[in-house]
Amino acid sequence: MFAQIIRVAAFAAPCLALYRRNASSPLTVDIDWNEVLIESKTTATLQSVANPPMLANSSTRANILDSLSLVAADYVRYVPWFPYPRLAVPEVEAPIINETHCITSWDFTYADQLLLDFLSSTPNVSHIINFSTTPDWMWVLDSPYSYPEDVNTIDWNYNNGTQLRDPTVKELSDYYRRLVSWYVNGGFTDECGAHHESGHHLDIEYWEILNESEAEHEIDIGLYNQIYDAVTAAIHEVSPKTQFIGLAMSTRNATRVQDFLDPANHKADTPLDWISYHFYSTPSNASTQSEAAQSFQMADSFLGEVEQIEKIRKQMSPSCRTTVDELGTMDPLGSTTIYPDYTIPDEYWVWSGGIYAYIFSKLAVLGIDAVGESQLSGYPGQYPSVSMVDYHTGLPTARLRVLQLIQQSLRLGDRLVQTSSDETQVHAQAFETTGGEKRILLVNKLDQVISVQASSFQGGTMEVVDVSSGGKPWRTETITGDTIQLSPYAVAILSES
Repeated sequence: MFAQIIRVAAFAAPCLALYRRNASSPLTVDIDWNEVLIESKTTATLQSVANPPMLANSSTRANILDSLSLVAADYVRYVPWFPYPRLAVPEVEAPIINETHCITSWDFTYADQLLLDFLSSTPNVSHIINFSTTPDWMWVLDSPYSYPEDVNTIDWNYNNGTQLRDPTVKELSDYYRRLVSWYVNGGFTDECGAHHESGHHLDIEYWEILNESEAEHEIDIGLYNQIYDAVTAAIHEVSPKTQFIGLAMSTRNATRVQDFLDPANHKADTPLDWISYHFYSTPSNASTQSEAAQSFQMADSFLGEVEQIEKIRKQMSPSCRTTVDELGTMDPLGSTTIYPDYTIPDEYWVWSGGIYAYIFSKLAVLGIDAVGESQLSGYPGQYPSVSMVDYHTGLPTARLRVLQLIQQSLRLGDRLVQTSSDETQVHAQAFETTGGEKRILLVNKLDQVISVQASSFQGGTMEVVDVSSGGKPWRTETITGDTIQLSPYAVAILSES
């Protein structure tokens, strides 16, 4: 059995002053198995952004999809995104409608291949679909813009304009009605009255409206609410059972949340099913331990923002649910691209996974419904250090393995119990499974070995993701005594025998 008190002592190389403590004063982890904080309702999941390494002709595609299948879970999020206009926008050219011609550019060649691959790799779970990028031609532009013909080219200049050319939003809502109808109703009728047959009859459980709109097109909350109302109504015409996720904020703007959740700011009967927002730690370039320490501090600030948003949500719309559907970290030398002669260190992938485990654990106690690790596949030029797979091979990194370990260890209905410790070194959260098994999630925040002594813990197992396991399946150790060694940055699950 696990002890009510676990004593933890740290040793090895010195670290930041913030994380230094007297080794002669062991860290104590207090666990009260009788004080249940919450029965877990939080799903550990992920997001997948559509990009060229996932195309049919890519050498990494098969491995990426296999890696995705390892962590398929409810609320897995799929996002075709603006740096790839031809992958993300099925109607990338404006219709030509005049007295002699009516021509549209609808083309689902790439959209179909990528979405269907995603769905086939994530069977038997629910999905959040977000074709987040609106066609540029629907916005008022200062000058004509042309996108690259090569689908592999990253185009950060797409997503122009801050004012819709149709202020009634009908043009935009019609676009999404047709797009969704293509997938759920076997096709649609275009702007010229021509029918386009797809043969698809998919169930779309959840649809998210736009992405980080306060940054992309700089959409104020008034216009966002107008778009949300129009698009949800249009989609419900063709897919009446679909639920909707709103906001998808890059920030944690409490005022924006409050304005969105106020029914007075929406048309009658507009569904406010879910809200979503994102978090990435962005440390400055320093030592590995400094970057990890900064990221844990940023995570704590984020958690404070979540608590503020939760107060607003519970007050204004308690039935509305929450997904943090982008959660990640960025190596300062490998955020968007990779600096010359730089390789992202093995330790990064492990402590980055530890950030996810730490935040997931805290959000589970707060009762957040879904927490999505971001993102499945990144590569140089497109957030390589946010990737959950090795961009050379498509095989898992330690970030993906941490998610997989959490998914297999902590499930809906498990009881999270009162756990406290000195969080400067190790995060601990104890829980009891629905089958009655006692477990503890441990996250080593330091680049040094941590010795954990549990005087009443005389047997069990420890499953560990660390630098030595890397992207391979986690290591399982048998614990025969009362001392547990946590390797640097390790994420571990202890289970009683």
